[in-house]
Amino acid sequence: MMTTERRIEERTGYPPPALTAAVLAVLAIVLAVVGVWALAETSARAFATYTPVEASVVDEHGERLVVADRRGNRTETVRVVSVELPDGARADLRSADLGVGTTATVYLSSTGTVSESPPEPPSLLEWMIGAAAVVAAVVLGVLSVRVVLRLRRSS
Repeated sequence: MMTTERRIEERTGYPPPALTAAVLAVLAIVLAVVGVWALAETSARAFATYTPVEASVVDEHGERLVVADRRGNRTETVRVVSVELPDGARADLRSADLGVGTTATVYLSSTGTVSESPPEPPSLLEWMIGAAAVVAAVVLGVLSVRVVLRLRRSS
């Protein structure tokens, strides 16, 4: 025979319910911030416009980057060129193809970044990761509130 009574006695070996509620609330806040940031970045990239402009390649240099693969991390030198835009501003971009002294078509975004080709729009996976983080934050927030309400009822 089943009863609907809740167990009120404290069990040993478990963290106090107030600590559980606090940890859930902190996790919910962190996940909400990360999720909203991810969605904001993804939507900014999705709605950015790219204008093709003619730029002159004026300089080149190497930049050391850390590259990770399944065997570990290593540093790699990549070629970076400086381009001069029509308004006189300079920008750096990675390119193995652009030669110094040539004129090339580069893409200037509405946010001010320069790229050699227009970037791909965000994929469905990127949208889903941001949305999943927000949904997980809501679930953790609801669980935290439930624990707090249960604590208030029992005291």
